[in-house]
Amino acid sequence: MLLAWAAFLAGTGVTYQARRPWKLYDGHEWQGFAPGEKQAYLAGFLAGAGLMQAEAVGGGGVADSGRVAAVLDSLDRAGALHFAHGGSVYAARLGDFYWWENHKPERLYLALRDINQRMRQAEQ
Repeated sequence: MLLAWAAFLAGTGVTYQARRPWKLYDGHEWQGFAPGEKQAYLAGFLAGAGLMQAEAVGGGGVADSGRVAAVLDSLDRAGALHFAHGGSVYAARLGDFYWWENHKPERLYLALRDINQRMRQAEQ
């Protein structure tokens, strides 16, 4: 029993040490995510990007949550969100992007930025 407990603790230590901070995530993490984890990551990314844009448009650091939500909704209706596509679109593009071995070291948030810029240019 003691040996099993020691093995469990050693395993949790190894698992904890193997995780990298989100800002270091790249194609290796992306390909290791389960589909639900990919959607959760993208939902958080898109929410954060939308929030930052709404706060900037609304006067920067707007304290009124209702105002921020209204600005974000307005940007969405106008098609003016910087990251204007849904999570499934970005998930598919990231899957294509990280299929290439030489792209795997690119950080995930930078890959999203680059993919988004290419899609926006193609829409113009």
